[in-house]
Amino acid sequence: MVIKQNHKKYVSSKWKKTLVLINNVHLKKYIPDTKKVSYESLNEMLEKHSVVYVKPSRGSSGKGVMKIQKKIQHEKTIYEIQNDLNINYFYTYTTLYNDLNEHIKKSERLHIVQKGIDMVKYNDRSADIRVMVQQNLQSGWEVTGFLGRLSHPKKVVTNISGGGTVCDIDELLDHVCTNKNEKETLIEELNMVGVETAKQMNKAFPNIKENGIDIALDQKLHPWILEVNTKPDIIPFTLLKNKTIFEKILEYRKVNRRDYNPKQNHKNTKTTDKRRKRNVNKSKNKSNLKVQPNSFHEPKNATPNFAKKFKRFKKRKYSKRMI
Repeated sequence: MVIKQNHKKYVSSKWKKTLVLINNVHLKKYIPDTKKVSYESLNEMLEKHSVVYVKPSRGSSGKGVMKIQKKIQHEKTIYEIQNDLNINYFYTYTTLYNDLNEHIKKSERLHIVQKGIDMVKYNDRSADIRVMVQQNLQSGWEVTGFLGRLSHPKKVVTNISGGGTVCDIDELLDHVCTNKNEKETLIEELNMVGVETAKQMNKAFPNIKENGIDIALDQKLHPWILEVNTKPDIIPFTLLKNKTIFEKILEYRKVNRRDYNPKQNHKNTKTTDKRRKRNVNKSKNKSNLKVQPNSFHEPKNATPNFAKKFKRFKKRKYSKRMI
């Protein structure tokens, strides 16, 4: 499949980003099974994986992400769906889909369904990793920071805005890895996945200068790319004890923001030219005002604003009475 280039600086569609990443041979094994939501696709995914996540293709901060599980209880099939803190149960697939479809119609957005990952846990909370990858001064790609994220105890997402908390990457990996060698190997793999993802995204979207990649680790410590954020929030990195990570990310971000899209740059020059013209016209109008001699340099048609003076006088009088 030939990748068409798009010169946007940010890409919001999760579906488009997934299609781009699937084309990379090295990344295929890190991408969970993902499809557009339909009656057939969702049923097929639940038969195959038993736990899936449904999310809007466009959206941020984990909003609208739903976890769906297929369970067998007393020889009966039950479907459990969790959205934020709300949990509902359905006893047939059709009733589940009809309810979900109503929600999708109201949102007026494309939704995707993704294989659920049995993520590693820390303090009884699901944990994933944010990998920050940015272009350096040599236009190469570099991992500038790692961040562990722990989910809210009762929610399905790890986003900080959704009640998740920040965790130091060493602290998280020391907990999930059995020894030092395993930890070092995993960090190398996360670096490789991060850089390879950024390179692949850059083929389709050459104006993107940084990526925040959300990676989940399953019980075998295999990394899975959950999402690629092309406009990542760097504020969570300020919550880490090691402040040099945030400082490096900020430094690279400042460098990258100087590299504008030529079209965007052209638009900016037009707007600045318009502003300059406006300012020049204003200064001309001011200079055209006629000043009477011995009028303390007030304009000819200027009259004192008695209404304002009277209001001030009333306020002063009222305040004296109160005293």
